Amino acid sequence: MDESQLFHDQLLATKFFIPSSSHALIPRPRLIELLNTSLECALTLVSAPAGFGKTTLLSTWIRSLPPERPQIAWVSLDEGDNEPTLFWRYAFTALDSRQPGLCTQLITYLQTHQAPPLRSVLQTLMNRLAEQSEQFLLILDDYHLITEQAIHTSLSYLVEHLPPQLHLILATRADPPLPISLLRARGHLLEVRTDQLRCSPDEVKTFLKKMARIHLSQHMVEEVATRIEGWLVGLQLLALSLQGLADPSDLLKEVSGSQRYIFDYLIEEVFQRQSPSVQTFLLHTSILRRFSAPLCDAILEQSGSQQMLEQLERANLFIVSLDTQRHWYRYHILFAKALRHLLEQTQPALVPLLHHRAGQWYAQHGRLNEAISHTITAQEWQLAADLIEQVSILIWGSSEHAMLRRWLEKLPTEMIRSRPRLCLAYAKTLFMVSSYTTIERWLQDAETTLGGTSPTLTNEAAGTGAVSLSEQRLRDNLLGEITAYRAIITGYYLGEGHSTLAFCQEALTHLAEQSLLARAEVAYAQSLAYHSFGDIVAATQGTKEATALAQAAGDTSSTILYMCRTAYSLLLRGKLHEVVQIAQQAALLGTTPVGLPHAMMCWAYIFHADVLREWNRLDEALELVLQGVQLSEQTETIVALYLGYTLLMGIHLAREELDAARLAYQKAEEVLAKTYSPYRRDAYLIVHWVQFWLAGGELERARNWAQERAQQANVHSPLACEREDVARARILLAQKMPTEALSLLDSLQVRAEKQERWSHVIEMKVLQALAHSMCDEDREACAILAQAVQLAEPENYTRIFVDEGARMKALLSHLREQERKKGPTAYLDALLAAFSSESVTHISPKGGDQSRGRIQERPLVEPLSERELEVLHLIARGDSNQKIAEMLMITLDTVKRHVTHIFEKLGVSNRVQAVARARALDWLSDER
Repeated sequence: MDESQLFHDQLLATKFFIPSSSHALIPRPRLIELLNTSLECALTLVSAPAGFGKTTLLSTWIRSLPPERPQIAWVSLDEGDNEPTLFWRYAFTALDSRQPGLCTQLITYLQTHQAPPLRSVLQTLMNRLAEQSEQFLLILDDYHLITEQAIHTSLSYLVEHLPPQLHLILATRADPPLPISLLRARGHLLEVRTDQLRCSPDEVKTFLKKMARIHLSQHMVEEVATRIEGWLVGLQLLALSLQGLADPSDLLKEVSGSQRYIFDYLIEEVFQRQSPSVQTFLLHTSILRRFSAPLCDAILEQSGSQQMLEQLERANLFIVSLDTQRHWYRYHILFAKALRHLLEQTQPALVPLLHHRAGQWYAQHGRLNEAISHTITAQEWQLAADLIEQVSILIWGSSEHAMLRRWLEKLPTEMIRSRPRLCLAYAKTLFMVSSYTTIERWLQDAETTLGGTSPTLTNEAAGTGAVSLSEQRLRDNLLGEITAYRAIITGYYLGEGHSTLAFCQEALTHLAEQSLLARAEVAYAQSLAYHSFGDIVAATQGTKEATALAQAAGDTSSTILYMCRTAYSLLLRGKLHEVVQIAQQAALLGTTPVGLPHAMMCWAYIFHADVLREWNRLDEALELVLQGVQLSEQTETIVALYLGYTLLMGIHLAREELDAARLAYQKAEEVLAKTYSPYRRDAYLIVHWVQFWLAGGELERARNWAQERAQQANVHSPLACEREDVARARILLAQKMPTEALSLLDSLQVRAEKQERWSHVIEMKVLQALAHSMCDEDREACAILAQAVQLAEPENYTRIFVDEGARMKALLSHLREQERKKGPTAYLDALLAAFSSESVTHISPKGGDQSRGRIQERPLVEPLSERELEVLHLIARGDSNQKIAEMLMITLDTVKRHVTHIFEKLGVSNRVQAVARARALDWLSDER
């Protein structure tokens, strides 16, 4: 391990040390006894304003526990931990330090995977804890500093499903957004609040007499307790202020008002009594969250900090040791805040210089995150930009890209624009969270700046003014990276194939051979361009090349993404079996030794599920698409989430679960409303939406869409235009206008055949057959349908026929009669068997009670057991059978058995009906 990594581990460890004090603390047996009961609760909340001794109480209680106590894992949180992956790395590292190996693989997984699925990670943690014989206690101190909603959500999930082997304690100034009322109602919550933490008169007397060696009359003790309202930090400050005073009543006369006033008054009393050297040390080091003697020496530019730290600790000046060796310390939060305020009031010009020194020290020791934080505070924009450039190269592609974006947004805009590498990094962090125009503007800035800056001269070239060849190559390669990313966003956001290909060609003239990932981006962009043209053969070749380059570069995220994009192209080419093979290969690559899926696996789940849906294996398809949707939600993979909900809508339609289809459709719309997804503007999935509208009896809505689209400019992508025309053809058929539909479809089919998009060809022929049938042209209908069947049979297409309903069933029956004269008709037999005995019922547009829209209330055959109720709540939440098995730590077969019993007892036949019946019975009103 190199020195910088060693230092990294050492500093990281300071967050896991239980704060200690070299001084005796006030005995508080009533609170110690109360905390002992926390080991019987899932969650303990120690909630009170600053200065009431939350951390001190917890550290004292821990040291009072017997040897057979649980394994204690402690994390001291700060503002910098508001990144979900970083937060859980700290939590898992704390647990792993208590039992090495418990979370080691999970920590590695979090470090090496982009946007890891936290819910799945937490499930794995819970399963591992459930196998342990030991008890664990995880204490998260200063949780009020966590403001990131994603962390609250993931912690809520853990709290709701805590195994009995783990107990959680949160020390916080304010109640966190967790299911506190629910836990309180269930008796799973212990609360230690302000009134309980206040010092009683007896505790005040004990502290002043035994700890501070100050003797006051009982009347004066009660006066002190009244004035400070049991505020522990106020009591400590008052004791320091009273030392040496002949008449304590003089000071007590001044101590009144709010806690803020009392603190300000007393801190001044305490601070003014210190020597000038101590005052200087306190003020200058107050800018640090944690500090050691070498760090203090660096910012003070002097030696002797270790002796000063020991002196402060002996004087009990609100300094807390973070390790047993007394190497790392921190000030009490209120004390540090007061010192910083005083520093800013008295020596404002010195503040940036102190942050500069701290930033330099951190940078020299390889702690770039802390270095960046201090240099930004110091407003040393050049140095901060230098450091961020280093970090942007190191962490690009990891889940920390959001942190990179936050850093960049703190820099002056002109500072970013002056550095092409930062412009490119910022453009990449804006993908899917900003518009194409904004991203393109940053790429233009990167290119302009790169063209206008002078490359650094080497020592040898400085005398002659010649530019280093290596420097020129680096600049040229960066220009290639910028152009490659421009190709990506042009193809992805606009679907403009010609411009995308031009950018690809330009990028390749600049990129070095060893720039594998950038070259993979170019191949992927080429695939996007060919896809927009409908040339799926060329698109497939592009994604295969991108996959090979990403794999050679060792980038698992990109490799899985490009593999899945290949699967999508093969789906359009009608190679359903190959799609499944690639999805399974991606699953092998994307499953870690821990058993957790890679974030990009959501794509593999979705495309695999689409094939299963087409094969009419609807239960399997539903299980798989739910996994894809849940993984997309956890990893915030927005486009995959949109595609997943659209596919889920189609699966529910196929299962005749009409309310569920509507819900999936609404979810897809919600996802689109929150993102700059290009799928708002293109039409690749419009056919699915039109099918949903028509199935729901919303013909007028479909007609309105067609009319609005006809008045708009054509989209750039020829394939998107084609899909819109297919959607129009469906609307025309629904309007009983088959001749007009045929005029659209005939030309479309020729182009699709030429480009070998057999999935689209089959669909078009199916629609043509329906149109001819509506025109009473049965011979033409059967002839075209026979062509569709011939194309579909090798890949076992099923739903593409079955979804068309009764008319298609009649056509297939007629075709089978003809074909039986030539021999067996196994495929046609299977297709006809796949048709439901009931025709698909329309969805009530307003959620009425047609068909399966509402489940009538009926008396239960038999009440549900407690375990069946648990399973029912998880079904209502949308969990798959596999997910339920993992949650409840039971086998998949057991889950299926419970589900079957639930259906039988409720008198329903599917999940949607079960949930509807349970809601009608008011069983799902409380969260579980």
